[in-house]
Amino acid sequence: MANQELYDKTYKIPADVLKGVQATLVSNPQGEGVKRAKFMLKNGVLTYQAMKRLKNFFDTYNQETTDPSQFALAGGLPMKTFIETTLNQDRAGVQRSKEARRAVQSGDVKDLMPFQTPRLNEEKKKELDQNAVAVIVNEDNKILLLKRSDYEDQWMPDKWALVGGGVEKNETPEEACKREIQEETGLIINKFVESFKIQRHEGSEETVFAAKYDGDPTDVNLDMKENVKYGWYDVGEMEYLDTVPHLVEYITLVFKKYD
Repeated sequence: MANQELYDKTYKIPADVLKGVQATLVSNPQGEGVKRAKFMLKNGVLTYQAMKRLKNFFDTYNQETTDPSQFALAGGLPMKTFIETTLNQDRAGVQRSKEARRAVQSGDVKDLMPFQTPRLNEEKKKELDQNAVAVIVNEDNKILLLKRSDYEDQWMPDKWALVGGGVEKNETPEEACKREIQEETGLIINKFVESFKIQRHEGSEETVFAAKYDGDPTDVNLDMKENVKYGWYDVGEMEYLDTVPHLVEYITLVFKKYD
């Protein structure tokens, strides 16, 4: 399966892998595999294409017919495990991001899977605090996350989260979403796909919007009070961030198709 979104992406080689390659190179300074080993030690990173080539090497390696030092010079079992795990996660992330982008571009709310919450009577529903949350996807199929500050009374300080906030009096969820995006990131987004409403907490309800941002991803201008950093990530990369609880599951739910 082609994953052009990953072409030329670089991956930092784990320190333990480089240490093993260095030790093997000392005892095997010549022969096949040395050039690649020296390249890895010099650069410390591999592109997606190089990762694919190494995966092919490991997949076809035969210890009975190939010099074992070649296997070790390529990073051995630690590198094989790192490549398989990393590529699987990134490829899965690309696929989920493609589904997210298709959903945003289609603008078809029926294509989004709503979260099924217990039915609330209208009287109780009116009492709930209302919040609006934005899942913003850029042209590289990455989703915008903000790292929350640690000011007093901040919810989930120092964790990565989506853009969003409370709906003010006489304000619709869509108006609140536009306002929160502009206040927190400086971006102006006017086209949304309202995907669903969800009640995750007893006293509040959220309206989740999906949006596509076509501009420069570096246009983000943080308010620096509520959030101190930003980044564009795919779902696979989010697993390495310290996020608010269940963020990956939450985003996946937004773009899950009807069966």
